[in-house]
Amino acid sequence: MISSTETCRAALDALDQTPEAVIMTDAAGTVVYANPACGPLTGLSADKIVGRTAAALKNAGYAEGLCSGILEAAAAGKEWRGRFTARNGGGAERVFYAGVFPTRRERSGPVTGYTAFCRDITAEAAAEERLSRERSLEALGRLAGRLAHDFNNLLTIIIGSMELIMETLPAGMYAKLGGGILQASKESAGLIRKLLIFAGRQECSPETASLDKFLEAAMPGLSLAAGPGHKVELSLGTGLPGVKLHPEQFGQAITALVANAGEAMPSGGTIKITAYGRRAEKNDADGINPGEYAVVEVSDTGRGLPPEAAALLFEPFFSTKPKGKASGLGLAAAYGIIRQHKGRIMAETRPGMGTVFRIYLPKAL
Repeated sequence: MISSTETCRAALDALDQTPEAVIMTDAAGTVVYANPACGPLTGLSADKIVGRTAAALKNAGYAEGLCSGILEAAAAGKEWRGRFTARNGGGAERVFYAGVFPTRRERSGPVTGYTAFCRDITAEAAAEERLSRERSLEALGRLAGRLAHDFNNLLTIIIGSMELIMETLPAGMYAKLGGGILQASKESAGLIRKLLIFAGRQECSPETASLDKFLEAAMPGLSLAAGPGHKVELSLGTGLPGVKLHPEQFGQAITALVANAGEAMPSGGTIKITAYGRRAEKNDADGINPGEYAVVEVSDTGRGLPPEAAALLFEPFFSTKPKGKASGLGLAAAYGIIRQHKGRIMAETRPGMGTVFRIYLPKAL
């Protein structure tokens, strides 16, 4: 028969070895136990936590979110659960999920303390955010596709009719007005085409191609797209798998990314294009399915964007440029093209740290 001492020892051993941070307090909120996993969360070893109150730890800036939960549960006398963003013991900003519940010696007896657990869910939170963003873009794409298709039909009629009218108009004011209408209609048709690309409504028949050869051949055009005062550097890794490409459309996507990078550095600078092979495993940090990929990165050292703007980067008509300076469809079109190539595109950006666009193309089968 197992003694109560052995049972307690086994329970403590299990708590000491669990990857989740666990803190136990008495009824007054003083910590009576903290497992080793609390170290990465708080930056304090377990022995530095025991004996301090949750309020004192919170006021000192240690595990503020978790300590707030303990205090809230203590004030209400009931269970508390929640997620919060905080910096871990190493100073990195992470997302945590925590739960706090009162403990009693008897089920209906008085509260004798509180037990709190906390785990790092940064990866899960990032995956949820990516999925939500992709679903939002897919819904936006369906709506944009329907509207763009109808407008495209109308513009086709307008452009065709104006071209016939222009053939009969003598030189003069009316011909000039007609020419302006025709030019504006053609520019509008160009925007509609980009919307259709974003919505995935253009023909795309990619063929197996060598990505390194494609990028090398595209360099002169990409240097022009970057604009004056900018240098474009290409770095090709070994082991690049063959991929399926529609050269014209994929080139349009890369050109849009390079042009965006150039505009992010108005004083000039270097735009780096890096390509390499990568194998993704289950639960990949970038949220891609397991398999072999060719990865293309386009990076700049420009202004970067805050999180709220970064979340909108691929939405149609979103732009950080002054009104009238851009259509806001270049990155949206790039997003649509990469999706039609069965790939993924994402961006990493922070104010003052530049931007990296990362494209994943699956290995051609």
